[in-house]
Amino acid sequence: MEMIMGAKDAVRALLDHLPDDCKLDEVIEQITLLDGPWLDEADLPPLTQAQRDALDESVAQHKQHPERALPWREALRKTGHRE
Repeated sequence: MEMIMGAKDAVRALLDHLPDDCKLDEVIEQITLLDGPWLDEADLPPLTQAQRDALDESVAQHKQHPERALPWREALRKTGHRE
């Protein structure tokens, strides 16, 4: 519970510092830059070998073809997810 409250407090503080007319994309970008104890990888389950391989392949593809990167909203639409 304490970790969740820490994360919520960090997001609240971030929102208090952003301009009132900022766009959702800007808010999301700033949230992805937050750091704190709730992001401690030691508390996360380890990746499976298949997950690690898929991540490595994705990074390698991006390094070879960075121009193919999509904005997150477009990627969500292409995969059929709702925003």
